[in-house]
Amino acid sequence: MRKFLLYLLPVIILSSCRFGGGKRVEGNGNIKSEERSVNSFSQVEVHGAIDVHVSQGDLKPVRIEGDENLLQYVEIKQEGNRIEVRSRRGYNLKPTSDLKIYVTSPNFTKIDVSGACDIIGDTRISNNDKLDLQVSGAGDIRMEVDVPVVTADISGSGSVNLKGRTRDFSCDLSGAGHARCFELLSENTTIDISGAGDAEVYASIKVDAEVSGAGT
Repeated sequence: MRKFLLYLLPVIILSSCRFGGGKRVEGNGNIKSEERSVNSFSQVEVHGAIDVHVSQGDLKPVRIEGDENLLQYVEIKQEGNRIEVRSRRGYNLKPTSDLKIYVTSPNFTKIDVSGACDIIGDTRISNNDKLDLQVSGAGDIRMEVDVPVVTADISGSGSVNLKGRTRDFSCDLSGAGHARCFELLSENTTIDISGAGDAEVYASIKVDAEVSGAGT
């Protein structure tokens, strides 16, 4: 059994990821929730400062929770088996508490986040094939997985925190990204780090690591 810990020098990143410019809309403090119907999906794409809770189970409508007057500015769009979650363009939302989205599907194959959003796995995510995770900006993904192949692509100051089991894990880190995956019990791990960032990974059989830029 092999355990690997890789570190790179930290850097400071100045980022303006939380709700960009546009018409300012402040939350009224009256927290409500509403549901939006969706068809079957396996991919989730999230933009903006929204917390998304992911659960594996029978398909359910997407539930949105937040200030009552801000719910209308949260958009849920679907294209094929992919749903997209974002705040409406041209508006600068100022919630009194975090905007939360709850999504439930029998299967997840890809999760793509950008901005300052958090993805929280409320249940273990499993399938018989592959899970692709992509993070840009200051996004964060935290979940437990049980999938044969897991890939993570992290750019900016984003992070992926994983635990569970996989056969093959590959991670591509650029910028000041973070991979906290020491509790992801992988047989084979491949990691490629450029720029500055840090990674904690595990491999029971084989690890391939390539570090460039400010790495040590």
